[in-house]
Amino acid sequence: MKTNRKSVLDSTPKDLTELTKAVELCQRAAKIGFDWPSINPVFNKLEEEISELKSAIAGQNKEEMLDELGDVLFVITNMARHLGVNPELAIINANKKFKRRFKAVEAMAREKYPQKRNVSLNILEKLWDEVKILETSNIMKD
Repeated sequence: MKTNRKSVLDSTPKDLTELTKAVELCQRAAKIGFDWPSINPVFNKLEEEISELKSAIAGQNKEEMLDELGDVLFVITNMARHLGVNPELAIINANKKFKRRFKAVEAMAREKYPQKRNVSLNILEKLWDEVKILETSNIMKD
């Protein structure tokens, strides 16, 4: 017997960002039971996908790297859904935090190493850690 049943994934709004679309696809699949019961299996899946990405990187296969990185991002959006966190807001906040911290690192580098046009990655990472500590202590003081 032939049915005209559509997929629960059909008619996903086309005007969504890709992160939001990934959440929507996961939500729709979850409606028919294709979902993890808790966050722990999502972490396991993320580890699996990261391992596959590492293999693709080791093989230097750009197409495979693109595919596996996409899988990592997809799992992370599913994690956001499980946590009740909007992945768009999460990346907006992460971008703002990175920008704020990096500007502080640049300022510290200019202050501490005025004679150097460029400083090493090792120094930049140490400055980054200093900025994080300063931010944390300022947040804790408020």
